[in-house]
Amino acid sequence: MIKFGEAVLGNEIKAIINVALGNDKEINEIFTNALTRGNCVFANLRPNLIVKPLTLVVPRHNIESDIQDELFQGVIQYAVAKAVADLDLDENLKVVISVNVPEVPITNLNKRKLFQYFYASAKLAINRALNEYPSKEKVKKEKYRALHPLVGFRDVRLEYPPYLQIALDVPTMENLEFLLQTIPKSDHIILEAGTPLIKKFGLEVIEIMREYFDGFIVADLKTLDTGRVEVRLAFEATANAVAISGVAPKSTIIKAIHECQKCGLISYLDMMNVSEPQKLYDSLKLKPDVVILHRGIDEETFGVKKEWKFKGNCLLAIAGGVGVENVEELLKEYQILIVGRAITKSRDPGRVIRMFINKMGYDIDTYRLYFDEDEDIGEEL
Repeated sequence: MIKFGEAVLGNEIKAIINVALGNDKEINEIFTNALTRGNCVFANLRPNLIVKPLTLVVPRHNIESDIQDELFQGVIQYAVAKAVADLDLDENLKVVISVNVPEVPITNLNKRKLFQYFYASAKLAINRALNEYPSKEKVKKEKYRALHPLVGFRDVRLEYPPYLQIALDVPTMENLEFLLQTIPKSDHIILEAGTPLIKKFGLEVIEIMREYFDGFIVADLKTLDTGRVEVRLAFEATANAVAISGVAPKSTIIKAIHECQKCGLISYLDMMNVSEPQKLYDSLKLKPDVVILHRGIDEETFGVKKEWKFKGNCLLAIAGGVGVENVEELLKEYQILIVGRAITKSRDPGRVIRMFINKMGYDIDTYRLYFDEDEDIGEEL
């Protein structure tokens, strides 16, 4: 069976290593095909001393200069050869390693850096291949939390509730920008582009929010008609989720949820003014990802309705009557707490947000980035 591994190390100069290794017919075919292409070399410690197991070093891209050719034939393949020799692998294996070939001035310092980076990266990639790292469980755990250095943002999903959802229903762009500047970083904050905000500035306001906030953003469209069209518009504006009104025709709700599924968005179903939320939910062929039990701003009765009970295979959100004083009680039933004016009308929104997050049991300053080397020493080695 062929095993595969990958590693990337280095800062200003990166060593990118991909490994395929094994001792069966399939790896022999890969090995032979790579060898006949003519742009690879056997990993060697010096001319006429190739390492065992036999290891082919293949450039990931065309070599377009004498500098790249010298680095590839010299220090890069040597670093790979030294890594293979030091690992003392089974001689019956065959190893194919693809490498990037940076173009940097050939100095003793740069050659030393390249050796360090490619040697360590090759050892790490081979060990990962032998140990079949990463596991499926590791990938599932990291898939929404990983930050790729060439991307610069994370694709966040609602995998680790509870969350504080901040409803931004402010009337001016100045208010919005002020609030966005005060929101602390946290893995447990969701931003909501509120309905009044979208009506005034359009869905493009989400793009403005993205300039300040690297996280999960809900477009609170309260869709009542043309479910597919509105979801697609929110998708084009980079929203992560769309809120659909529970009083919309059932066909509209279904089409909107279906479009969310097609576009990879999270569907919220807002039950404001729905007399029997459970009955509506149970009747839907396609289920929303989140159900909001909602008391509107204009309602005269304050506080959370005690009679609201709901069961479903979804996250449950509560909006209306949510305050710092009842966070702990609400978290017994709800995974998302939606708060608007208590934050947006505050003189110090950042302080109020911190109070909510702390009540939810999190340290507001814990904004985690995930590095394999820090977390999985046992699994990797």
